[in-house]
Amino acid sequence: MSMNDHLENNDGADSARKRIVVVGSDGRLGRSLVEALEQRHSVTSFGRKALELSSPGSITGALDALDYDHLFLTGALTAVDYCETHETEAYEVNAGGPGRIAEISAAKGAHMTYISTDFVFDGLKHESYDETDDVNPISVYGASKLEGERRVLAVSSGNLVARVSWVFGPGRPAFPEWIIQQACAKAELTLPGNKSGCPTYTLDLIGWLVALTLDRSNGPASGVHHLCNSDSCTWRDWGQFCIDTARDAGFPVLAKEIEGVPVESVAAFVAKRPMNSVLDTGKFTRLTDIRPRSWREALREHVMQNILLPE
Repeated sequence: MSMNDHLENNDGADSARKRIVVVGSDGRLGRSLVEALEQRHSVTSFGRKALELSSPGSITGALDALDYDHLFLTGALTAVDYCETHETEAYEVNAGGPGRIAEISAAKGAHMTYISTDFVFDGLKHESYDETDDVNPISVYGASKLEGERRVLAVSSGNLVARVSWVFGPGRPAFPEWIIQQACAKAELTLPGNKSGCPTYTLDLIGWLVALTLDRSNGPASGVHHLCNSDSCTWRDWGQFCIDTARDAGFPVLAKEIEGVPVESVAAFVAKRPMNSVLDTGKFTRLTDIRPRSWREALREHVMQNILLPE
C-alpha cells in the first residue's frame, strides 16, 4: 500500500486537525512528510538551519514557544563514514539532540516519533531481525542512533522509534539515482553481493508512519517498530533491478550485468557495515493489518515517476 492509498482510505479514521512539528524537513523523508501531512494537519517544519540538533540552545529556541500534538524527528547525521571519524558530533546530533527534543515534547504532552536505522544490529544473524533481537551496533553511526533510541524512549515509553533501512524516494538523490547515473556512463559496474537488507520507499514509509501515529483511534503506537518494503536483496541485486528498470523506461543504460563483489573490498568504506540488516515488519502488520508492498514495485514506481531521463 502506498502513501496516497493509505491517506485516501483513511480520511475518516481521525479527521481532527492536529498540530504537528517535523524536524529535518530539508531531508528526503522530512520534505515528503511535510508535503503529505499539510493536506490534513497544521504543520510547522524545521530544516537544519532553523534547528541544529547539536545545539541545545537552537532546539530550545525553536520548540519552547510552540504548542503541538506530535513531533516527527527525521533529521540525523547519516553519513556513516563521516560519523566514524567524528564521534562526538555524531552523538550530539543523533542522541543528544533527540533526547532534548523528547524532553521538550514530553513537557507539552506531545507524542514523538524518532526515525532510527538497521545499523543498530551487527549483521551476524542469518535470518531477518525483529524488534526483540539484541542490538549490537558495529559503527559509530549505529551506536549513536541506538543511544538516540534509548534517550527518546527513556523520556517517555509512549514515544515511537521507527527503524528503517536503505531509504530512497523523491526530493533528494539516493542509491537508485546514483547507480542509474553510473550505469549510463559505464559499461562495467560492481556492487557488494554479500550484504543484504530491505529498501524503504519514503512515500510508502509516510503512510506507515501515519497509520502508526495520527490515524489510530486509541492513540499513537509506542516502542520500537521496523518499517521497510517487503522482500530482501543484496546491494548488487538492488542495483541490478534499478538499471534494468531504467533501461525499460528508456534510459541510455550501458551496463548490463553488475558484478557482485565482497563488501570488504570496497576501499572507500571507513566504517563497518552489518552484512545482514534485513528487517522483519511482522509487528507492524499485526498492529495495522498493512502489509508493505515489495521494494521492486515501489522502486519501479519511483523510477517511472520521479527520476528524469538525462538530457
